[in-house]
Amino acid sequence: MELMLRGLYLQEGASVNDDQRRMAFNATDFAAYGLSGPEPEQGRGNNNGKANPSPLVDHVAVTEYRSSGVSTDDLVSFIESFASLRASRVRGTGHEQYAHAKGQKFESFTTADTVRELLEELADASNYIDFLAIKLLNVQHTIDLVLPDCD
Repeated sequence: MELMLRGLYLQEGASVNDDQRRMAFNATDFAAYGLSGPEPEQGRGNNNGKANPSPLVDHVAVTEYRSSGVSTDDLVSFIESFASLRASRVRGTGHEQYAHAKGQKFESFTTADTVRELLEELADASNYIDFLAIKLLNVQHTIDLVLPDCD
């Protein structure tokens, strides 16, 4: 028997770690992190009065960024939340793509395999930076149209 909790499949008798229990998501459920939902509600704290706060979008480091700034503790807390997203990717998509009966796929990589994989990841990351630059320039254009004299 399997239990599906927002995309997280559990075998009968299996346990769920605290992060998974709290968030009830798998590695492809970015909505759990607020990455595909509506704009965050602004306010102090991680929940902003929401029934289901997002650990990233509603994080105090994000919500307080524009007003009072980000404290060191809040920055560390955000980094930990983001690390949780990375770990969930290893548990979900990474497990599906890279786990072997014994160990992980990267353990069998030659040096050339590792260099190739890293170059491919760097190319992907660079492409995303370009995508973000295009979006950012369009946001700037919109801001200039709406608020032309607000330097």
